[in-house]
Amino acid sequence: MRFISAVGVVLVSAMMVACASDPTSREPAKLTDFQAEKKLKEVWSYSLGDGQAEAYHRITPAIDGDEIFIASSNGKVAVLNKSNGKKVWKKSYDLRIAGGVGVSGTLLFVGTSDGEVIAIDRISGDIVWRVPVSSEVLAAPQSNGSVVVVQTYSGEVQGLNFDDGKLLWSYSSQVPRLTLRGTSTPKIVSDIAMVGFANGRVVAFDVDNGAEIWEQRISVSEGSTEIERLVDVDGRLLVMGDGQTVVATGYQGQVMAIDIRSGRPIWVKNMSSYVGATENLGNVYVVTADGSVNAIDDNGQGALWTQTVLARRELTEPVAFDGAIGVGDFEGYLHMLSMEDGRLIARKRVDSDGLRAPMIVDGKLLYVYGNSGELVAYKLQER
Repeated sequence: MRFISAVGVVLVSAMMVACASDPTSREPAKLTDFQAEKKLKEVWSYSLGDGQAEAYHRITPAIDGDEIFIASSNGKVAVLNKSNGKKVWKKSYDLRIAGGVGVSGTLLFVGTSDGEVIAIDRISGDIVWRVPVSSEVLAAPQSNGSVVVVQTYSGEVQGLNFDDGKLLWSYSSQVPRLTLRGTSTPKIVSDIAMVGFANGRVVAFDVDNGAEIWEQRISVSEGSTEIERLVDVDGRLLVMGDGQTVVATGYQGQVMAIDIRSGRPIWVKNMSSYVGATENLGNVYVVTADGSVNAIDDNGQGALWTQTVLARRELTEPVAFDGAIGVGDFEGYLHMLSMEDGRLIARKRVDSDGLRAPMIVDGKLLYVYGNSGELVAYKLQER
């Protein structure tokens, strides 16, 4: 986990912060033996550029229709057939990509470390427009086909015209002195754009004009030191299957289910997390900052199970796949847990450089983008 301050860069493990009073708990949990019930079978793989490079990026692929879109930190973008991994096209751009990939209609969107948003023609790979924004873009720009919503690392959210990138509206939040290295990806539902901020809040906007609709505090700054007071909504927002509820996770804060239209909290759990949640079969699954994986009833009434065997392994956002919950770790292992009780059922090492980006699922395939730039599609099978 990386933190950045106004006076310099500080590299600190979130687990060390959480366990500072217990020096014996600072090391990542060692992998334990278990009885594998299933196996992860590679269907195809594709390597692109330098992946996440040395920067603490979480460049995440995107799927639309029959295609999957990926980008690398050193400016490469590729479009692949999602079923077999065959290349549709690949291009190299003089860009330092940090946030990507967003896709809507005929355009792909990436953001850069140099503070630009780039729109790329989905068919040809040509750059359609590029516009400067206030600072580095660490999350994929999102669009509803009319407005492109982008959040910058300086805490600004901008709405850009889909066709030419012209600025339509802008919103600025106050960025704390110390924040997590990253930003939440904007989420658009109908005419509402929702964004999580480094000050521990989620704000909903009218996507067309940027008018604020509601604001909800997910994390409250407390403690005597800057690290103790650090709060952030860094993980991706989860829109539940009903399309009416969004779940936000806050570092040193809470997990909160919010009514999308009114901003009213539906339920709240005191859990610290710096990655997003997932849902399946009436449950919400959350990875906490200390590395535990938790299943919560989607009405917020009870915790069904907690798995701590992967403590402090810097886990990715969880993903629901084929009756299991998958998480990646800093050593590049993909772990599959039973949805029933959280027991380990399968494990595969994907990338020795580690896993950081959220994984994505489409049908019977799980797509994992390793830090080194290897995108792998897996099936989960009985042993």
